[in-house]
Amino acid sequence: MNKLYSLLVVLAAGAAHAQVDTNKTVAIINGEEIKGGEYYHRMEYLSGVGKVSSSGVMEFPPGFLTIEQIITERLILQLAKNKGVYPSDLEVDKELQTRQEENPKMMENWINSGRSEADLKYMTRLELAQFKISTAGVTVTDQEVEDHYKNNPEMYTTPKMVKLAVIVVRDDAAKKAVDDGLTAKKPFSELAKSYSADVTKGVGGELGTIYITALSGEVRAAIEKIKIGEITPWLSTQDARVRFLLEDVTAAKKDPLTPALKRDIRKRLMLDRGKVRNNIGKEMFDLRMNAKIDIKDKVFAEAYTKYIDAYKKDMSLKGVSGN
Repeated sequence: MNKLYSLLVVLAAGAAHAQVDTNKTVAIINGEEIKGGEYYHRMEYLSGVGKVSSSGVMEFPPGFLTIEQIITERLILQLAKNKGVYPSDLEVDKELQTRQEENPKMMENWINSGRSEADLKYMTRLELAQFKISTAGVTVTDQEVEDHYKNNPEMYTTPKMVKLAVIVVRDDAAKKAVDDGLTAKKPFSELAKSYSADVTKGVGGELGTIYITALSGEVRAAIEKIKIGEITPWLSTQDARVRFLLEDVTAAKKDPLTPALKRDIRKRLMLDRGKVRNNIGKEMFDLRMNAKIDIKDKVFAEAYTKYIDAYKKDMSLKGVSGN
């Protein structure tokens, strides 16, 4: 049920971004047209959509969830202004320029999704506001970024990858047939197709390329002991025995400390420190509790009251209460 709720929320959010004319046909069913107006009205009050709280999933129509999201965004931007960290137009433009340099297709993909450049600037300003609120009073030096990169190599290294094929057997007869076949120099893939009990038997036991860190300790240890083209001994599982063919190896690779990675590390360190320094949950709670919210739609107004009650309960469980 939770997956269904999550999916519907995602669909509703995605649909809300699309710029559909109310008179435009959005679908045709056996010759009958669905117009944009009907689509929006149904989406606004669609049932079976909700939001997770401490009490479980609470059902709210997408129209209300949209209003609640906008209210939250406005409160975030107002909090940024109150704290003197509201992102300037120059900061927004600079951030967009940096993102465009890192992903040259960013703007094209955004526009093609049905959203405008103004929408992108708004979302960027909102993200910057959240970051600046969370990291107010926090600084991270270039040396701290470089030290973090040097002292945490596992965080910035792509693990070794191995290309594997597998044969799984569940009885002694199949095991003997595989062993005899290997002794007779028959191809591993042919034996997998003939005797393997794994779903990969149809493709000759091919598992593809896998991060070695994703393998269990026993399998990983066995793979580490063989060379490309060699096969592991039989490994036992709860109800089967397994052999792997090592087909290829891609060595681990450390990510270079590029300007983009430095930027990401700095942001991560600032956010980590900001969690200790700044109690954003408390500040947002106080701002929301003191905000004058007037929702004109009766259904949505009642939904907001219900939402606020759940919000208060959730925050109370986290040790946050009003002034």
